Amino acid sequence: MALMAILMVGWDVPVWAADGSWVVKIPRQTVFVSDRPMESEPIQPLTAMNGAEIAGVRWTFRTSVSAPGLKLWLCQADRCQRLTRNRGETQHFSGRSAAAPFRLRFQWSPDSHHGTRLVISDAQLIVDYRQ
Repeated sequence: MALMAILMVGWDVPVWAADGSWVVKIPRQTVFVSDRPMESEPIQPLTAMNGAEIAGVRWTFRTSVSAPGLKLWLCQADRCQRLTRNRGETQHFSGRSAAAPFRLRFQWSPDSHHGTRLVISDAQLIVDYRQ
């Protein structure tokens, strides 16, 4: 099936048509200053995906403070995509299993902050898939 780009109001990047989507609200994440990256708990679909492949992935989140030094990645197994904005879309995971869990990986280095922690909240992951 060929993918079609559709521009949706409210998103400043194209959204890719797919057979379906799964959506997960990601629990609040507290990020502490660290020299090493930390990872979230697995982010999994709420239903079985039985052979479905990822067509695209969208995300959105907020941070409790301005965090220009925050490094944030979305990962599935050994493949990661750096998230440089608080909302967006990627096809970096296209063709991979829609059933495999994702994780957030984050790092807030000691020399790039004004406090000791920040909170990532109102986070959501949307995985568009095709059978």
